[in-house]
Amino acid sequence: MAKIVLGSDLTPEALANPQLAHLVTGGRGSLAFLIGDNACRERLLGTSIHWDRVLLAFEDGAAVGYVAFKHHLRGPFALRPQPFVREFGWPMGWLRFAGFCLSELREWRYPFLLYGLRVSKTARHHGIGSALVQACCQQAAARGFKEVFLEVPLDNDRARALYLHNGFRLLRKRWVPWPPVRSMQRRLEAVL
Repeated sequence: MAKIVLGSDLTPEALANPQLAHLVTGGRGSLAFLIGDNACRERLLGTSIHWDRVLLAFEDGAAVGYVAFKHHLRGPFALRPQPFVREFGWPMGWLRFAGFCLSELREWRYPFLLYGLRVSKTARHHGIGSALVQACCQQAAARGFKEVFLEVPLDNDRARALYLHNGFRLLRKRWVPWPPVRSMQRRLEAVL
């Protein structure tokens, strides 16, 4: 069984492990046109992780998954332009940073958002995804939230099935076609 730990509860030495930043920055692939491939995302976001917004799953001492969340105008990453400017140069760096900020700010309408979830391929089908979803919902309930929202890509049937299995329901289709996602919600008062 996986052990779920809030990132900020780990020691500074444990957080210095580059594999943790690599795992957490590996998401947001739908924004690759703005923040590049996995290596580029790690350079842009790896030093700006808010570990109090990340739950990590460990199996046999190795990190095998994470779930990140947003609430109270703060998500798992600090929005800073300097890494973008270093990576892409002054005009393109600012342009990409502005686009990333717009994509991030679009999600602030949700009081508590399950921002991203990833489980290593070798650890899938062990219940880790469900454990991370449940732990995220417990974090929301502990902070007084009554519901958790998320957005799932339209083409990710496996993720949608995981969230439906864990008590989420699909919300109405949106009028705006971009980004190509579907919102989901889980009410907590009946569950926790």
